[in-house]
Amino acid sequence: MSVPARPAVRPRLLSELGREVGLLMRGGDVLIRDISVDSRAVRQGDLFVAVPGMSEDGARYISDAVRNGATAVCASVPVPDIPTLVAESPRAALADLAAALLGHPTRDVSVVGVTGSLGKTSTALLTQACLAGGGLRAGVIGSLGVRARGMVHQTGLTTPDALTLQRELRWMADEGVAMAITEVSSHGLLLDRVRGLELALGVFTNLVPDEHLEFHPTPEHYVRTKLRFLDLIRPGAPLIYNADDPLVAGAAEARTAGPVVGVSRTGHASAAVHVRDCRVHVGGGDFTLVLRRELHTLNGTIVAAGEHLLRVPLLGDQQIDNAALAATTAIVAGVTVDDAARGLATTAPIRRRTEIVRATAPLVIDDTAGNPRSIHQLQRLVTALGIHSPRMVYAVRGSRGATINVHCASALADLVKSAGGSLVVTASTDSADDRNQVTDGELDATIAALRDRGAQFHYEATLRAAVGHALDGTGEADVVLLLGAQGMDQGAALAREILEGRDELAGISGLTP
Repeated sequence: MSVPARPAVRPRLLSELGREVGLLMRGGDVLIRDISVDSRAVRQGDLFVAVPGMSEDGARYISDAVRNGATAVCASVPVPDIPTLVAESPRAALADLAAALLGHPTRDVSVVGVTGSLGKTSTALLTQACLAGGGLRAGVIGSLGVRARGMVHQTGLTTPDALTLQRELRWMADEGVAMAITEVSSHGLLLDRVRGLELALGVFTNLVPDEHLEFHPTPEHYVRTKLRFLDLIRPGAPLIYNADDPLVAGAAEARTAGPVVGVSRTGHASAAVHVRDCRVHVGGGDFTLVLRRELHTLNGTIVAAGEHLLRVPLLGDQQIDNAALAATTAIVAGVTVDDAARGLATTAPIRRRTEIVRATAPLVIDDTAGNPRSIHQLQRLVTALGIHSPRMVYAVRGSRGATINVHCASALADLVKSAGGSLVVTASTDSADDRNQVTDGELDATIAALRDRGAQFHYEATLRAAVGHALDGTGEADVVLLLGAQGMDQGAALAREILEGRDELAGISGLTP
């Protein structure tokens, strides 16, 4: 893992930058060497952009930024005694200024945008693998970091802020990356993080209206925000979409700005690509990708209609959906079907996406199941693999509101009753960061929903205690499922630590674990 240095930029006059992005300059002209949004990270010659945050306004830190070396400011009002670019929305201006100062990275690297409520990360990484199968160097910007050229830069966000995004795109372009696959979240759309991106290709996985209601005032607002993704796709550029999701299909099929390529498992009549003969097994999933008509690629070639057997070495029925979208995306991007299939078959395990973190007894599977649809998908996997009476640990989803937790708990109750086994619930008080702390209301809502649905469970406040409780006494035939979004992020590491300690003790004492 590494942290990227600030990419080298050509210093620009403030007046020149202002003219390029359409902002009025007040005060004298100065040379700008870089941009910063953190007053603590300002360097001599920086332009400090005073972005309003979720809890604090960057304008409060202008004096700190100037003391640390900022030679100019971008703010909503002129700042006395320092050159200022005046912007009605400094947040929107940040995206424009970053792109301008960094030489418009998207002119040097093609961007594929992936959005949806579920499956963005897996689809993005599977697309990268399919492209690599055809020798196309691609990078990914998403919830598991920025990944390219064998390096990983962590940003802490699914879609990083506009400055970080533009810097990472510039780094990729300078490293010779041909295509940057970028996860686009609703936060990224609403907060102008992706402002100015012109997507060479768009991918839309699905829409679950009750997602992120801690941020969006209503499900309708969330859906409207996500559909703004379509505006990022260049006129004439293609959109790959899940034709089985009615909200996504309705928006895609009404699109007139460019071609659309639907992917369907149900045989949707309008879908150009059908997915059939799906089979889930311990090695992943097999399926047939049926190109029902010719596909036109970004490089101008035509891919003939036909049927192709593909394999994805990832657990879960949902990974077949993600793999079908990824393979179709790579084919439209210009990779042959055979090359996409070869890349897909060699995909590495994806962290916390139905990941086997211990293959020896007990078998431990880790999944970021933070949505009822994800939990129901996991229920189908448990049934398909013949897993009986698993031991489950579920981390309540913190700082996301009671509604999503009630829905998740109801789905979890269905899983417990269908699969049997035991359930431990935790608020992860020892590991959740400030952005993911579980409130009393969220915990109460989860517990009440489980009880209402008749699910038996045990509660532990800390993640360590919860994982330890589930692993206690496990043997050869046991399967342990670590479930939950951010609150379960440290679960796999804790499970390994506990089991390795137990194995070591058993080896020393001569006992069988």
